[in-house]
Amino acid sequence: MSEKIKIYRLCFESLKVYRNLLEDMVLKNLYNLICHIDDQNQDFKKVLNLYSTFYYNLLEAGKGCSLKEYIIEKILFGENTFAKLASNAIGKSMIDQFIKKAASCDLDCLEFISNFSAKEIEDYLKESSAIPDFLAESFLDVKGTNTMPQNANDNFIKIIIEKFLNVSPWSSLIEDLIEFYKQNGYGIFARYKGFSWDGEKLIGIENLDPVRLDDLVNIERQKKIVVENTLAFLRGQRVNNILLYGSRGSGKSSTVKAILNEFYHMGLRMVEVFKDQLYTFPELIRILRDVPLKFIAFVDDLSFEDIEENYTKLKAILEGSLEVMPQNVVIYATSNRRHFVKEKFDDRNTFYSDEVHFKDTLEEKLSLADRFGIIVTYTSPTQQEYLSIVEEIAKKRRIEITEELYNLSLQWEMNYNGRSARTAKQFVDWYEMQIKMEKG
Repeated sequence: MSEKIKIYRLCFESLKVYRNLLEDMVLKNLYNLICHIDDQNQDFKKVLNLYSTFYYNLLEAGKGCSLKEYIIEKILFGENTFAKLASNAIGKSMIDQFIKKAASCDLDCLEFISNFSAKEIEDYLKESSAIPDFLAESFLDVKGTNTMPQNANDNFIKIIIEKFLNVSPWSSLIEDLIEFYKQNGYGIFARYKGFSWDGEKLIGIENLDPVRLDDLVNIERQKKIVVENTLAFLRGQRVNNILLYGSRGSGKSSTVKAILNEFYHMGLRMVEVFKDQLYTFPELIRILRDVPLKFIAFVDDLSFEDIEENYTKLKAILEGSLEVMPQNVVIYATSNRRHFVKEKFDDRNTFYSDEVHFKDTLEEKLSLADRFGIIVTYTSPTQQEYLSIVEEIAKKRRIEITEELYNLSLQWEMNYNGRSARTAKQFVDWYEMQIKMEKG
C-alpha cells in the first residue's frame, strides 16, 4: 500500500506541463491526502476528513463524474503552454519536441493518478486497526457516467474522450491531443462555442439556442448573404461587419445564432456583447486577437435613445479607432432601427433648431449604420409567407397540415403580435400544446 501511495505522490510532483492541475481544488485535496498518508502520519481522523473533502469536491465540481473523467476533462479543457502551442501549430514541427515529451510523461502520470481508488484508503485504514471496519468501508468512489462533457462541441471531442477512457498508456494519445487542440483551441475556447462578455471576462454558455439555418423559412436571400460573409471570414479573407436590420421577430437574431451552430466545427466561436458593455470592447479584442479561432462579436437589438458614450464607442470600434480590429474578429449586430438612434422631426427642421451646426448632429446620428459594410434587411412576411412559415414549422414537428391550422394561425397573428416568423413559431407552440391536451 505505502509503495503505491509513494508512486501517486511522485506522479503529482513530477507534473511539468500540466502542473497547474496541482492548484485544482479536487486534485489538490487528493494530493494532500496522499502526502498525509505517505508521510506516515497517524492522525487517522485527518485521513477521514481529507478523503471526505476530496470526495465532496469531486462530486460537486465534477457534477457526478468519476476521477478519471474529471482528469480527462482537465487535460482537454485546461489552459497551459502546450495546449496554446498545439492550437497554433501548423504541422508537427512547430511544437518543441522537449515540451511534447514532457506532455507525454505528464499524461502517463495523470493516467496513473486517475486510477486512484477509495479501496486503497479502505485497506490502509483496516491495516492500521485505527477505526472500525464499518467506517473504513464507508469510503466510496464516485463512479461517473462516461457521458461528460454534456456540451461537447462536436463528435471529435466525444471520440477523444472515449479514447482516453479506453486506451492505455495515455502518452500514446499525444498526437490525438495535439489535433484536438488544433481543431478546438484551448481552455474555455475548447470547452464552449458561445460566450457572453461581462466587461471583464468571458463566460461560457452551457445551453445555446439550437436553431439551425434550415429552421428559418422565407429568408433565403438574407441567410445567403450572412453565410457567404461568414465562410469568407473562416477562410481568412477580409470581410465586412454586418448589420441585420428589420421588423421585430423577423429572424435577425436567429440567423446569427444559427450561423454559430452551422460553422462552429470550422473554428467559429461567438461572443455576445451587450450594449452597455460596448465601452469595454477594446479589452475584449485584446483577449481574442491571439486565440487561434474566429470570433463573431454579436450585438443584439442595438439602438440608442440619443447620442451617448456607447454610440460613439461603437463608431470608433467599427472604423476610426487607433487600435486595429484583429482579423479573427467580426461584428454582427441586429437592430429594429435602420439608423440606431431615435430621430425626431425637429432634427430635420432648421427653423426650430437652436444648434448652430445642426447638420453635423444629424449626420452624427445617421453615420453609424454606414460603418457596417453589409446591411441585410428583414421585412415582415406577407400573409402567404406567414402561412408558409407556419406550415414549415408544423411539418418539422409532424403536425398535420389542415385548413383549421391555417385559419387559427391567421386569427393568432391578428390577436397577438402581427405577422412575423416569431409569431408563427409562437402559434405552432400553442397549437401543438392544444393537440397534446386533446389527446390527454
